[in-house]
Amino acid sequence: MAHISLEELYRGEGAGAKHGVMGEVMKDFFTNGYPSEHDERTWLDMLLVKHALIAAEKMKNEGDTVSDVTDDVLPSSYVR
Repeated sequence: MAHISLEELYRGEGAGAKHGVMGEVMKDFFTNGYPSEHDERTWLDMLLVKHALIAAEKMKNEGDTVSDVTDDVLPSSYVR
């Protein structure tokens, strides 16, 4: 069981190396390209969501968790 920061998760560094979201997005994009009905940016955004969900499922199965969103921002500032 690992506690992974969001930055580590997306960059694929440190404890997040086994779940690296951005690396998987780039690999998917360069391997498969993007469909003609979407522009590149839209497709990259959809791949980001896809691979974040895949990473979340892997983390759930392995008992890994994401640590605090940030250390310098109080959670109440996200709710308005």
